[in-house]
Amino acid sequence: MFKIQCHCGNVEILATKRPESLASCNCSICRRYAALWAYYEPEMITVDCKHENTQFYLWGDKEVEFHSCPRCACLTHYLTTEKCDDDDKIIALNMRMAKPEDVVGIPRREINGADY
Repeated sequence: MFKIQCHCGNVEILATKRPESLASCNCSICRRYAALWAYYEPEMITVDCKHENTQFYLWGDKEVEFHSCPRCACLTHYLTTEKCDDDDKIIALNMRMAKPEDVVGIPRREINGADY
């Protein structure tokens, strides 16, 4: 199991395994969030909200929900919406919510989302 959580501990997310790689995207929203993404199939993830459910933001084509904790405002993950094909369903965890020592050694790559 691999765990991330928001600053206040309200949102805890468990993944069935450690991510194989991390991605930094430069699209108009990801560069502002400064997130570091790890991608999973939805069935590999459990999201537990201890006090309040996450709130989410939709923009543009409305294919991605960016979820954050309503208490501490940390961006924890995003997930694809029903507008995406079943083959394209993912949950991306923001690895900035992981302990720094838990992501040491995981390869990182840059995604040029600004050109899409």
